[in-house]
Amino acid sequence: MAARHLETLQLESDRIAIAADFFEAYASFIQSSSDPPGENALMDVASSLRAAGQWAMLLDPERAVSLFKASAQIWHRMGYGFGTFLLAAFAPSDLSYREMVNRLAQVAQPYTRGDIQPDREQVVLEPLLHPQQQVYLLLAETGMSRQMDLPREDLRSFADQSPHRQGVAPMGSLGTPLRVYWDIARHFLDSSDDRTAVLVANDLSEMARSYAEAINSAMANARLWFNAASPVDVGNIDTAAISMIAARRLGFDLIRRHLELVTNDLDPIARVPMELAIEMIDRYQPGPASSTAYA
Repeated sequence: MAARHLETLQLESDRIAIAADFFEAYASFIQSSSDPPGENALMDVASSLRAAGQWAMLLDPERAVSLFKASAQIWHRMGYGFGTFLLAAFAPSDLSYREMVNRLAQVAQPYTRGDIQPDREQVVLEPLLHPQQQVYLLLAETGMSRQMDLPREDLRSFADQSPHRQGVAPMGSLGTPLRVYWDIARHFLDSSDDRTAVLVANDLSEMARSYAEAINSAMANARLWFNAASPVDVGNIDTAAISMIAARRLGFDLIRRHLELVTNDLDPIARVPMELAIEMIDRYQPGPASSTAYA
């Protein structure tokens, strides 16, 4: 399917490979330049690994996931909800119940009855003061609520009462309004898996349409575009990660079926992030067909 994506995007595989290699090499260079790397250096490393991963999605999903995991582990250790979000999607075994409850307590305590309290030694994670990082954390928490038996009533109170549920601040590489991500997280608390799958698939299809607009705009500058240098994420990590969290929460077959249904109505460029997400789901699908690299 990668060949069709490249044809749709009018990109050459060697250009994409160079871009992925560059960002990964840059991350390695930063890590080797200071021992230990400081906070700013770590942020550069994590950002570069994420950028390498989004390019690798088009050629080598297994490499992309490896890069996303490495990036996620750094962001997560630094207290960013984005890192927790990526781990929930691609490496859920790296998450601990205690850590998830502590982080939930930090952001949700004002909206709960005080049932959850962070550990006394828990350091306040300043990144979680930012609305966007709270949304990413909420997506991870609600998506993993069943598997990890997280406090669902506290999650629901936070999701339903926080003013961020109406937020319009831009999220992700597409600048999607914060409330769209928040709604997806709230969907994961719904008791009807089928209804949730429909709603999540519809939200992702709207994000895919925004992706097509961004790509079409980037293509207008042919010099940057054909050299894989446009300031746009060609592999949309949020679409893939939300789809993977949805698959873990709702079931791989269910979310895949609904993603395929909405993808059929999209134009060729808008189909790219959805089809990349479906490829990720297929690779994670439990059973003999799945890759052990994704366990």
